[in-house]
Amino acid sequence: MNYTDFKTSVLASLESGLNPLASLQVSDIIKNNDTHMDGLTMLHAGQNLSPTVYLNHYYRQYQKGRPIPDILADIRAVFKEHQDDGPIDVSFFTDYERVKSRVIFKLVSYARNRELLERIPHIRFLDLAIVFNCLLESGSSGTATILIHNQHLSYWHITKDDLYALALANTPALLTSELHSMTEIVNDLFREEAPLFLKETAQISRSMYVLTNQHKLNGAVCVLYPGLMRGIAEKLGSDLFILPSSVHEVLLIPASERTSAAELTEMVQDVNATQLAREEILSDHVYYFSRKEGALTL
Repeated sequence: MNYTDFKTSVLASLESGLNPLASLQVSDIIKNNDTHMDGLTMLHAGQNLSPTVYLNHYYRQYQKGRPIPDILADIRAVFKEHQDDGPIDVSFFTDYERVKSRVIFKLVSYARNRELLERIPHIRFLDLAIVFNCLLESGSSGTATILIHNQHLSYWHITKDDLYALALANTPALLTSELHSMTEIVNDLFREEAPLFLKETAQISRSMYVLTNQHKLNGAVCVLYPGLMRGIAEKLGSDLFILPSSVHEVLLIPASERTSAAELTEMVQDVNATQLAREEILSDHVYYFSRKEGALTL
């Protein structure tokens, strides 16, 4: 079944059991790296916001063998979880005084987001771009955000530099950073199998760390948190290689391990080409943090 037939089949099945007072809508949404996605929303009477379900993700799961009934059950469960929510007051978004404490930032690829960057305030950083969101909700299930566009600056009467100053203060406080060694992560993932696995990858796991935020969403921006990279480098007693494993996290390797930057770059590019969805790719390059300079460079 091709994607068009898959989408038609899923929508028809969902509509067949739909409450008469509810409505389904599919919208073309530009995600990270100028990736166009089919975003499905369901609004019940009295609601003004809905979770967005991306049909493209589910099609990839279908291609890997996930049955359509299982996919439909998953989609229905997502919408059911929110169907009792009443209307959410988003009027605060026009009030800068109420928005400014919620402005956060994230990192995206500059070259891969040309179309999107034309419409949103951003700041160039190396081969990346710093872009801005308004954080609506942050909880155990993740975050809800609104992407800030150019027109928002006009009616807030601020500049993108103002946004950056706000985000630099807000993001570390609202989305706290987490640093874990690869050994810790492997132990959590494999538990009983961890000792054998770690024996085979001991050298890598001892010297590699994962930096992200508490939600593990768009956590690569933690490299911009004031003083964080310097603190990590000082604690490890080394300058750092920084591998952009995705938009959600980065890998840190002490430069004292004498790892080849060329080999690390090749590894990043291979993962991007073979392991990541297009919208999750951050960069094909490796970065370096110097304790002496206190700066991040390509």
